[in-house]
Amino acid sequence: MLGSMAYYLGLDAGGTRTECALAQDDTVLARASSGTIKILLASVEDAEKNLDDLLRAISAQSGVALDSIACTCVGLAGISVPRVADWVRQALQARVSGDILLAGDEEIALDAAFSGGAGVLVVAGTGSNLIGRASDGQLIHVGGWGPVLADEGSGSWIGRQAVRTVFDALDRDTTTLLLPKILQAWYLPNVAALIDAANRNPSPDFAALTPIVVEAAQQGDFYAAQVLEQAGHFLGMYAALVVQRVEALEGERAASLEVAFTGSILRQIAPVRDAMFAFIRRELPGIRIRREAVDSVQGALWRARHDRRSQQPAIPY
Repeated sequence: MLGSMAYYLGLDAGGTRTECALAQDDTVLARASSGTIKILLASVEDAEKNLDDLLRAISAQSGVALDSIACTCVGLAGISVPRVADWVRQALQARVSGDILLAGDEEIALDAAFSGGAGVLVVAGTGSNLIGRASDGQLIHVGGWGPVLADEGSGSWIGRQAVRTVFDALDRDTTTLLLPKILQAWYLPNVAALIDAANRNPSPDFAALTPIVVEAAQQGDFYAAQVLEQAGHFLGMYAALVVQRVEALEGERAASLEVAFTGSILRQIAPVRDAMFAFIRRELPGIRIRREAVDSVQGALWRARHDRRSQQPAIPY
C-alpha cells in the first residue's frame, strides 16, 4: 500500500557466490548467501537450487513471505549476456512478488558507495573493472575486457602472472617458491607438464592460484610479492585514469570525488590494496579513498528502494 512500510530484496549475483539481503524500508532484516545463479558458470538445475536455497533462507530468517516483496534488484555479473539476464529475471518473477530490476554488479557497488552520486569504484575479484559516475549520471567504464584481454589486478590476472613469473625466473636462472607450489596445486610432475597445462584450451582456473601467490609472498618470495604489487599498481593506474575522466565531466564539483573499492582481491589481500592506494595517492595527491570495502548488496537495496519511490506519486499533505 502506498505510504506503508515496504519490503525490498537485494542480490549481488557474482560468478562464485550470490549474496542476498531483505530490508523493510531502510532496515535490513536478514542476509544469506549461496552459490552462483549465473547460468554460464552453473547448470540451470544448480542455479535454480542455489536461488531456491537463498530465498528460502532469507524468508525464514526475516519471517517475510516472498509474495510481500515490493521490489527486487539484482546486481549481476554478466548482465550483458541476454541468456544470463533473461534467466535471472524469469526465475525471480516466478518466485517473488513486485518489480524486478537488473543492474551490473559494478553498478550496485557504485550505488552502495555513493547512493546515486558521483564517485569512482574499483572492482577486483575473479575479474576486474572500474566504473566512474559524474553528478549528471554519466558513466565511465575502464577495463573489464575479460581474462584474455585484460582484467589486470584480478584473481585471474594474478594467477596467470604467477605462472608467467615462474618462467621468467627460469630464464634468469633463479628460483621462486611459486614453481613447486603451482606444480603441487595443479598436481603436475614437472615444468613440461606445467607448460602443457597453462596452454590448455579451455584454460585452467588461474584465479584459484591466488592464495598460493599470497602464501609465497608471505614466506618472503620476491617474485610472488612482485606479482601482488603489480596487481595493485595496475588497479591504481586505471583508478587514476577514471578519476581524471570523471573530473573532466565534473568541473568545479570534482573536488568532492572519492574512490571506493570492492571485490575479494581488494578486500582480502592487503599488499594489492596498499599498492593501489599508494599509486593513487602518488598520482592524485589529496584524493579521498575509502578504507573499507563497499557492501554491494546495500547498493542493490538502495536501487530497489529508489526505483520504487521514484515511481510513486507524492502524497499530499
